[in-house]
Amino acid sequence: MRKLLTALACLFSGCRDEGNANSSAAKQDASKDDWEQKVVWLQAGDQDNPFPQKVLDCRVVALGFTAMTSDRAIAASFNKLRADDGRSLIGSLPNDDFIVPCDLRFPYNGKREDGVLFSAPEMEDKWDFFAYDSRLYVRRSWTGLLLHVAELKYTDTEVVISTLHSNREVVHGDADFARVHLRFLILTHLGRKKLPFPIPPGANLEDARAIALAGFSSYGRRAEFASIVKQ
Repeated sequence: MRKLLTALACLFSGCRDEGNANSSAAKQDASKDDWEQKVVWLQAGDQDNPFPQKVLDCRVVALGFTAMTSDRAIAASFNKLRADDGRSLIGSLPNDDFIVPCDLRFPYNGKREDGVLFSAPEMEDKWDFFAYDSRLYVRRSWTGLLLHVAELKYTDTEVVISTLHSNREVVHGDADFARVHLRFLILTHLGRKKLPFPIPPGANLEDARAIALAGFSSYGRRAEFASIVKQ
């Protein structure tokens, strides 16, 4: 991970588009033609479930599929953006800005340094993170679309996200989903934690295949498990 607002890499750890499920493609090994039967719900307490709540096991997709795009321009965009420091995002907000009041708190080690927090190393990583002027900027790694801007406040021991600006479509116009979505992104990318990704509101819970593929499109390798936002 590159230069980090040391604040946010440690602090959040405790120490090919992209805006929707249909815009990128996933390719699996031919030997895994039965993958759909492996996307199953696991009850709390199941030996294969590492979480305290019911989850959908999407590992066959998240770990076995390859992200790909037939659009050469998107592939070129991803490669070009690997060298970008995100300064062009300063002062920007997502299109169709959906404002969400928050009280998301993460440990803080007292050090702040603006710059790149996380730059996707491969196309299976779907997000880039930057911090400038007490704002966290989160964009899609393939296209550079800015989808989230979080307002940061600092205490002696915590970084607090007080307000979130999100693209309305990406968070389905749902404030609760927006909060858990951002928390998932931060903890899995900056905190390197393994968590189930939040299933969007309105999703058909009986269509496990669609949930797994949408998760891979949104979160790549980090979409190993999925959970219902309100259980």
